Amino acid sequence: MAYTLIQNYKTASIQKYFWLFVSKILPLIALFIIMIIYSRKLSYKDYGEFQSVWMYANIVNVIISFGISAVIFSTNLNFLFSFIKNNKKILVRFYSALWILVLCLFFAFAKNFNTSLKFLLILFIVIQNITTASETLFIKRGKEKASGIINLFYALLFLGWHIYILLTGYSLFALVGGITILSFIKLCVVTVIPAGNNDVKGEKTGENKFLFHWGYLGMSDVLAVISKWLDKAFLLYFLTASDFAVFFNGSFEIPLFGLLISVTGNFLLIEISRNTGLIPRIIKLYRESFNILSIVVFPLFFFLFFFRTELFSLAFDDKYNASLPIFVISIFIIPMRINNYSVILQCFAQGKKVLLGSILDIVVAMSFMLILYPTMGTRGIALSIVISTFCQAVYYLWHSAHILKSSFLQLVPLQNLILKFIVIGLVYFGLCFVLTGVEIKIKLLVTTFVTAIICLGGLYKYLRSFFLNEHN
Repeated sequence: MAYTLIQNYKTASIQKYFWLFVSKILPLIALFIIMIIYSRKLSYKDYGEFQSVWMYANIVNVIISFGISAVIFSTNLNFLFSFIKNNKKILVRFYSALWILVLCLFFAFAKNFNTSLKFLLILFIVIQNITTASETLFIKRGKEKASGIINLFYALLFLGWHIYILLTGYSLFALVGGITILSFIKLCVVTVIPAGNNDVKGEKTGENKFLFHWGYLGMSDVLAVISKWLDKAFLLYFLTASDFAVFFNGSFEIPLFGLLISVTGNFLLIEISRNTGLIPRIIKLYRESFNILSIVVFPLFFFLFFFRTELFSLAFDDKYNASLPIFVISIFIIPMRINNYSVILQCFAQGKKVLLGSILDIVVAMSFMLILYPTMGTRGIALSIVISTFCQAVYYLWHSAHILKSSFLQLVPLQNLILKFIVIGLVYFGLCFVLTGVEIKIKLLVTTFVTAIICLGGLYKYLRSFFLNEHN
């Protein structure tokens, strides 16, 4: 019987993927709603400072985590805990030094914050970091559903607190203080609920080799988050808070796409790490993730591309129309958001190659920034990120194919993806032409409905074909 993602879904994996998706999407939806509300209500300066909080928190959190989440998801837990016990002194010294160094650098160089707010942000980052590691272990031990329920309540409280602060007199210090308390409560809940047993499946490796693998994954995570925020960090120190706010809204990644990659990556890490000896299964699983995610990603990309002006007008009340030139360039990353490209290398302990891919991403991005910024301004920064992301994806795919002793085209259903991209693009081009002159709200209502039909219809047709093939 062919091994496909659909067959995984027909077992307990469908519930696992669903709750992974729920646990990730709810906080992101809350943050996305907050972004729109705060964009409309706050001044450019206050909004720029608000978003810089999340930029710093994301970067510092990933750096001081140094690969912990990726290691937990991709490693046999019995082996991992044994490794930690045997190398406790090295790990404690390393992470202690890393935390002290990074948090001191943040305190010294963070822009837009006073001293009291910097101390509060350090407390928030530390609590958030511990919470992230605890929740990752919680999920790895089979508590996806509990994690989803916890994040439902967290997202509601998170959104409610932001609205409360806005209605009672905006204060960034009070906002961060409340979020810190919510994060601490979430940490307590995750650690109190009993989790399942350690996963005994998966490939084990030598401790010396694994130590290097952990280091490579950690460096890769650090470079990946720097790459993600590189454009914003680059401009934060060149632009005023008001101008930074305009750039941020133009280059802001729609949460759904990052979420799809995050959840798919976590799912693939868990599944592939349990089947490292079954190469044909891994290839089929990986190809199916391309096919399924493209059904959602491609229509949403063309929706954002052809109807970007209407979306910005409605969402931001024409306040951020200056962000549109940046937005139209930034969204070209989206068609590449149809898989997590490094999971195969992670599961086969190829952390060095993952790290080299992250270095490639940074080098290409910074090189093009230096070339394009003088001539294109902030649009050149956005284009640099698109180019570097494409180069990194090709690099990871090439080496993943080599590890599996297969070809690039065996891993990527390229012909199918290109055909799907062209057909969907023509549909939206025709839709844009037909709706020319229609009132904005009606136009967005119609296009949103069409997009939902295309995504759901495509998924139904795809899933149905696999069910039929299974019974034939």
